[in-house]
Amino acid sequence: MRKPQDDLRYQKTEELIQRAFRELMGEMDYLQITIQKLADRARINRKTFYLHYSSVDELLLKMQKQIVDEFLAPIKNAKLPGDLEKVVRNCYVASEKADAMNEKILRSKGRFPVDNQQPGEQELELFEPDYYRYTSWERPYLATFVNMSLGAIYRHWVEAGRKEPMEDMIQLTIRLLSCGLGE
Repeated sequence: MRKPQDDLRYQKTEELIQRAFRELMGEMDYLQITIQKLADRARINRKTFYLHYSSVDELLLKMQKQIVDEFLAPIKNAKLPGDLEKVVRNCYVASEKADAMNEKILRSKGRFPVDNQQPGEQELELFEPDYYRYTSWERPYLATFVNMSLGAIYRHWVEAGRKEPMEDMIQLTIRLLSCGLGE
């Protein structure tokens, strides 16, 4: 049996929804975007939207993950914590090269519920072998800590006008992620 995601109609509708979302992000603040506005722009009905997403926040999260996956492609074999500098540097440099819309999508904050899903296989690979020294209940927090911290630090730097040199921000981010307040 085929999954809906393998169906060409499903894929085309997905593209319409994401294109409509990008267009609306260019016209308004994220928090002003509604399912009805998305459905109208994509020329679908609300029920069709709900076949793809449960909320606009879920759509935002998926698009943010797609952008981050593109950022991480050049360092797909990196391992944390040993390659922390490589990961952080790549994220800053890739973010700087991102188009304005991708940056706006990355900086947008939704009303996200707690994500109870286990980290994906790509995230698991990023932390091996250290990932397995954490208990099963600690593991989701490890990925969340790194992802949220790196994203929040970068977002704050951009919103503050990028006053500090990128290299200084890379070093600060590495220090905070690896040592926290301990150093």
